[in-house]
Amino acid sequence: MSRKTTAALVAALGINFAMAGGALMLANLNKPVEYDVEFGLASSDDGVESVTGVKADLARGELAIALSPAQSGGNTRVTFSCGKTIPTGREVHEGTWDQVAGAVLYHPDSQRLLAIEAKFDVRSIRTDDARLTKTVTEGEKWFDYENHPVATFECSEVKLADNATASHTHDLVGRFTLNGVTQLLTIPSRLGFVGQTLTIDASFSILRSDYGVKKREKSFAGSVGSTISEVDDEVQLTVRVNASPDPSAQIGELAKMVEAQQESLRIADNRIKYLEGMTRRIELLEERADRLVVVPGQSDTAGLPESYRDQLPAIGKPVPFDMVLVQGDADAGIAPFYMSTHEVTWKMLRHWMEGFEVGANEGAALIKAGLQPSIVHGVPSGIIQVSDAENPAMGMTLLTASSYCKWLSERTGRKYRLPTIEEWQHALRLGGGVPEDIDAYAWHAENSPEDDSTLMPITSPAGTKQPNQIGVYDMLGSVAEWVTNTGADRVVVGGSIFNKPGEITANWRAVEDVEVWAASHPQLPYSRFWYNDFYVTGIRLVCEPASVAANPPVPSE
Repeated sequence: MSRKTTAALVAALGINFAMAGGALMLANLNKPVEYDVEFGLASSDDGVESVTGVKADLARGELAIALSPAQSGGNTRVTFSCGKTIPTGREVHEGTWDQVAGAVLYHPDSQRLLAIEAKFDVRSIRTDDARLTKTVTEGEKWFDYENHPVATFECSEVKLADNATASHTHDLVGRFTLNGVTQLLTIPSRLGFVGQTLTIDASFSILRSDYGVKKREKSFAGSVGSTISEVDDEVQLTVRVNASPDPSAQIGELAKMVEAQQESLRIADNRIKYLEGMTRRIELLEERADRLVVVPGQSDTAGLPESYRDQLPAIGKPVPFDMVLVQGDADAGIAPFYMSTHEVTWKMLRHWMEGFEVGANEGAALIKAGLQPSIVHGVPSGIIQVSDAENPAMGMTLLTASSYCKWLSERTGRKYRLPTIEEWQHALRLGGGVPEDIDAYAWHAENSPEDDSTLMPITSPAGTKQPNQIGVYDMLGSVAEWVTNTGADRVVVGGSIFNKPGEITANWRAVEDVEVWAASHPQLPYSRFWYNDFYVTGIRLVCEPASVAANPPVPSE
C-alpha cells in the first residue's frame, strides 16, 4: 500500500469517525437547509398564538416560543439511534432530522410547561452513513413521504414524575403521529427553568413496526438460512429544547455542542493514530511478501516436492490445504508453479475475512480500515452459502481475491498469488482438458443442487467430483476462478454452476462488469469486495516454487 493510499485511507477514516462520534451536527450548524413542507402551526405575524389549541396568555407572563432546528443555529435538536445484529457483534447508527418546527408554551414565573407541539419533516432524515441515508430515503423508502411528509408530537398534559430523579422530573403525555399512525405516548423528561429560559431533555423508545415503517427485516446467507444481520425494531429518540425569548441564550447552547464535537474529534483522532500504526504494519508485511517474488522464467524444480501441504496460521486448529507442482512449458514461456488442488473454501477465506488469526478486535479494525472485507451481505437466502465451510468461497471481487493471496503470503512466508490466464489454461491442458464425461468432473447448471426458495443452483463441497490427471479438482464448473490477464479486461475462467455442460470450454471466460455484477448491491457506492448478482467468482491459488524452496512448509503431524 502506497503512502498516498495510506494518507487517503487515514483521511477517510478521520471523516468517518468524526461523523460517527457526533460531528454530524457540527457540520451543518452554518448550513441551513430549505424544505418545502408547510408545518401549519397556529401563528400570526406577531408570533405564535397557541400551541395544540392552548392559547398563550401574554398578560399572565406566558411565553410561546417557536422551535427551530439546531443544525441552523436554532433551539431544538431531534436525534435517533438504532442498531442491528451482525455476526461480529452489534452495529449502531445515529441520525437526525434537519428540519424541525413547532412551538412550546410555558410560564417561567411558576416554572410550568403548559403545552408543546413538535414537528419534523421526515424527508429531512440524515444518518451517520451516507449509504444508509440513501437506503432509508430512496432505496427502501422507510417512510410514506407522499402521504405523510410530517411527523408530529402534540402534548397538552404535563405531569410531575411519580418518582422524580435528576434526569426524570416530568412526564409529557401526548400523541405522536408518524407515517399516518397515531399513538398515545408518555415521555419521561427533565425540565429546567433559569429565568425565562426553559430546557427540555427527553429520551424515549418507539417500535418501527407500530408505525408501519418499512425496512429490510433481515439479510440472509447460507443454505440453511443463517442470519447475517437483523435490524432492530426499537428506535431510541432524543429531543433537546432550549427555549428562550432572548436570542443570546442560544449561544451558550451552541458552545456546549461545539465542545462536545471537539471531544468526539479528539477520540476519533486517537482511533486514527491507532489505525495509522496498523496500516503501516500491513505495509511492512506487504513489503516482506513482495521480496519473495521469483525471477520470471525460473524453471529449476530439482529437489522440490511434487506436492506439499500448507496450513493457515490461526487461533485454534490450523486449516490445511494442498498444493501440487505443475510442470512448465519452456516453449510457451511458462515456468513451473504450484497450484492448489482445491478452490479456496469458506473455511480458508473466513480466517482472513473475520480476523480469526488475529482476534476479533484487530479483525474488526482491519475491516473498518478497508484492509479486508466485511462479511458477505445483501444476498438471497441459500445463494452465497457462507455457513457451508467446505464449499468454495464465492462472490468476491478481484480485489478480495488478490488481497487474500497477499495476506496468505504474509502469514506463510511463501509467495501465493492468482494464476495467470496462460498458467490456468496450461494446467487445464496437462490435466486432460475438458473431459467427455463432464458430469464426473464438474458441478454445472444441470447437476448442481438447487436452493429451495429460489430454485437457483448452489455450490457443493470442494473436491467432491473426480480430480483431473494432475490431481486438481473443480477447475471446470463450481465457481469461476479469477486469473490475472495481460489484457485490459479483468476475467474469470472455467465456467460455473450457472453454465450448462455445453457452455463450459477451455476458453470460457467472463469479463468483469461492475454495474451488472453488482446491480442490486445494497451499498452505494458498490462494495469493493463483493458481488451479489454474478456471485459465482472464486479463487484458485498458485505458489512460486522458489518461495517454497526458500521457506519449506513444516510437515503437519
